[in-house]
Amino acid sequence: MKPRNTLILLVLAILAGAALWQFELREGAKPEGDEARTKVFAGLDAAQIEWVELEQSEGPAVRLEKRGAAWRLTQPIDFAADRMAADGVASALAELASERVFDPAAEDAASRPEAPESYGLAREPRVRFSVAGKMRALRLGDPTPVAGNRYVAADGDARVFVVPEWQTAALAKPLAELRETRLFDFEREKLQKIALSWPDGSATLEKQAEAWRLTAPLDDLADEVVVQALITDLQGLRADAFLAPAPSDEELGFSAPALRIELTAEGGASYALVLGAKRDGDRLAARSGASGAVEVAASILERLPMSASALRDKTLANFVASDAQRFTLTFTEPAGETLRVTGANSADGWKTTPTMEPGAASALLAEISSLSGREIAAESLGTVELAAFGLAPPRVRLHVLGAGDGDAAPVLADLRLGVLRAGSGSGLAAQRVDRRVIYWLDESRASGLPQSAAQFRESFAAKPLPAAPSDPAR
Repeated sequence: MKPRNTLILLVLAILAGAALWQFELREGAKPEGDEARTKVFAGLDAAQIEWVELEQSEGPAVRLEKRGAAWRLTQPIDFAADRMAADGVASALAELASERVFDPAAEDAASRPEAPESYGLAREPRVRFSVAGKMRALRLGDPTPVAGNRYVAADGDARVFVVPEWQTAALAKPLAELRETRLFDFEREKLQKIALSWPDGSATLEKQAEAWRLTAPLDDLADEVVVQALITDLQGLRADAFLAPAPSDEELGFSAPALRIELTAEGGASYALVLGAKRDGDRLAARSGASGAVEVAASILERLPMSASALRDKTLANFVASDAQRFTLTFTEPAGETLRVTGANSADGWKTTPTMEPGAASALLAEISSLSGREIAAESLGTVELAAFGLAPPRVRLHVLGAGDGDAAPVLADLRLGVLRAGSGSGLAAQRVDRRVIYWLDESRASGLPQSAAQFRESFAAKPLPAAPSDPAR
């Protein structure tokens, strides 16, 4: 190798060693083992923090104050705080820990801190908080030469800590991420009443003996699945934007809202929500007691039930298919002729008369076991009107029993099926024998049910075996 090249490599090696030494100098001492990790605020419990002030990169400082178990913003606005975000700020302060520390008492000179300016710590504290009435502060410095870490120092503590930058992320949250975006904050188990009103109607739901019931505009069982989905949607409803200052109620559509919801919980706690007019983009004006005027996703109106019918229970049958032990299908033809099909469950499977295709009886009972109407066709009809729906007499009657002899056998399903009307808003007419209400079954559910004797013979009955071919030699 030429002497000149050797000299160049030697100089580069010296420079690299100096850079490494300088980096190690700035990184400070690194204790061995996880137990040696040093908390910036030793002994701090997040639950002890009474208030926190966070300097913002733009705009005034944000102040969070603890009110019992909840947090509230008091600067620059008076508003409910996002509980998880505020708890995250307190936890970040309590858990802030360093794996490298510059300590003035260190024996090794390289582990002692330089001037605060060297670490970006000469600025005023970015974070202040109080514990037991005593204010404490945290200075956030520059990122370290190696990405992913940051220098920090507790006010009044000469040590400089090197902490993972992700630990300080919660301490740099802007106001928009600290304010409460939920429009409702309630415990679903304690909810007792839900009142809804829209431009052309209203409905009231009340919880009775752990089940929801529609009490207005009529008294009926409520659809538990629909009610639970409604509660879930309300709990998950978030503000996409806050309107401050808010336009007038007329402009926001609050004078004649698309939907008004009032909730009542145990102990009399109440919550209210008004959904108003469409805004720019796919947003809807909304207002609740907790949020003031905000914008929410307009799609919420497509999910929330806005009719008494949508809230009513439309269950036609609800049983475990394997519990069925006997069934009877009775078909009445327009000419008055009838076909009666019976089935009994046994160790060898279903035995039916007339014989059904293998697996057809089990598939039919599985279809019946979770049958629900799509919507209500009529409340109560006379004989003539029922005949128009094919329900007087019924074109099909489905009767399913559980285990037991005679009257001891529980009735799992007792249904009447009528006419099938194709098209939007119709379907297969159906009625429970113990109710006067007539329902429309969705056409997709109707396809799995026998709707006439002819269809039963075509799609459900066992086909006769083809005749054996004749022997031409005989």
